[in-house]
Amino acid sequence: MRIGIALVVLGAAGAPLGCDGGSLALPSTDLTGSADAAAPQDGGGGDRAASMDGATPTDGASGIDSALDDAAPAFDLALLDLAGPADAPAVADLAIPLDAAALPDAAAVKDLAAPPDLACAPKCLGRECGANGCGGTCGACPNGQGCGGSGQCTCATPVEVVIYDEAAWNVLADAFKKDPSPCAHYHLSIPAVADGNGEKTVPRGGEAAKMQARGPRFHALAEFHWASWSQVQNMTWFEKGVEFRKRMQTAGYDVTAGDGWAVNELPSTVRYDATTRKNARDAVRGLATGQNGAPVARGAVFTIGMGQPTVNLGPYKANIEDWLKDAAFWSDMSLYARFWGQEVYASPSISCVPNTTVAARSTATNEFVEHVARLAAAGPNAAASASAYLDMAYVPLMNAAWRAPAYDTMISLDQMQHFVSGQVYAARAWAGTHPYPGGRIAFAWTRSVNVTDGELDILGARMASAIHHAYDAGGGAAAGACSPNNAFTWCQCSVQGAAFNDAWQTFAAW
Repeated sequence: MRIGIALVVLGAAGAPLGCDGGSLALPSTDLTGSADAAAPQDGGGGDRAASMDGATPTDGASGIDSALDDAAPAFDLALLDLAGPADAPAVADLAIPLDAAALPDAAAVKDLAAPPDLACAPKCLGRECGANGCGGTCGACPNGQGCGGSGQCTCATPVEVVIYDEAAWNVLADAFKKDPSPCAHYHLSIPAVADGNGEKTVPRGGEAAKMQARGPRFHALAEFHWASWSQVQNMTWFEKGVEFRKRMQTAGYDVTAGDGWAVNELPSTVRYDATTRKNARDAVRGLATGQNGAPVARGAVFTIGMGQPTVNLGPYKANIEDWLKDAAFWSDMSLYARFWGQEVYASPSISCVPNTTVAARSTATNEFVEHVARLAAAGPNAAASASAYLDMAYVPLMNAAWRAPAYDTMISLDQMQHFVSGQVYAARAWAGTHPYPGGRIAFAWTRSVNVTDGELDILGARMASAIHHAYDAGGGAAAGACSPNNAFTWCQCSVQGAAFNDAWQTFAAW
């Protein structure tokens, strides 16, 4: 059935108006769902203009004119032809389907009159996780991280791993890459190379890029070799620091991506000599600030320490106490040195006592490796500046240098793995009840004579796994250092003849 509707506009004299003087009519509409009546798929309702050639259907539609007032133009409804000829042409562009069921996909028909839904706009600017305010989220955090109140992914126990490398730094970095802690950043020092005078004052080129290529959690620390720079003449220590920053940039170190510097072997005279302390303050200020316009980059300081077998600790402790009361020194370190690494190379001959518990070995290890920060915490008000800084920066530089006589590690590879796991356990356990070392841990690493990269792969894998599971998703636990399932099978170092050195207990009190 077709319904033809014609609108006739009458002029003042009653004559119909149109483009050519004829009547204006809407095309017939097919209510049977013929192809002529198909609506566009996008629900747009089709083209509301006249047919392509402007023709008005005239095929047999009889008209009933309703007379209107001659005084003004009017519209006249032409006839409603309920039985019009079957061959009356329809203009598809203007056909308006009256039966939605006749559409190819009725569900696709949209209400064009409805405005877009502007009731909720997600609020994720500056956020990487958490609710977006519209029932959704701004993103998910990586495994092992949670979403903090500011909408940033955070870790329950983030860890900064600091490595002093003498050799084979890429072997260890690869081990960390294969088994990373989900919340760790790895800072590996790269040894300097000799200048024209044979002094190690030039940052090693090419290595920073290799470290950066492992991802945003890997950072290179350029070694500032204190003994070598002490031979450089006609420069102040501040100027030496600034010059080293320039050389770092030339060698490819990117401090904006987390690369930095590490003062290696700050001399033991810093404990009692005012000149050494002033030189150290000036050097780290130059290293941190760099040349004019350079970004500030806080680095690490590795300080020469005392061996664990030492028994007569009276003079050493007195010097440490005097040093800890130098508030100006520690105030400058807090501005310029992010990590304060005390060289405390635990010895298997002291720590790995047979037939003792993991807890007993851990206590003996911590009495040694934490002794400087521990003494500061027990100190008077005069040591408050040092204690506050060490709480946030102290990191014991422990021992993973295998088969190195200077490190007292002439033991089997199996025992060395146990020894390394035990040190990770000790540092993590101590951090659970003290503000230091917090989420910081450090090791010395080297390649000794007759040690293969394959053997170092094994030792590096153990260190990586111990750190991973001690600082794992949700915070981890110290026991994770001794096996992924928190058993203690990896922390059973035992060296014949080893004996604890109780002398280090003296640092519990001022």
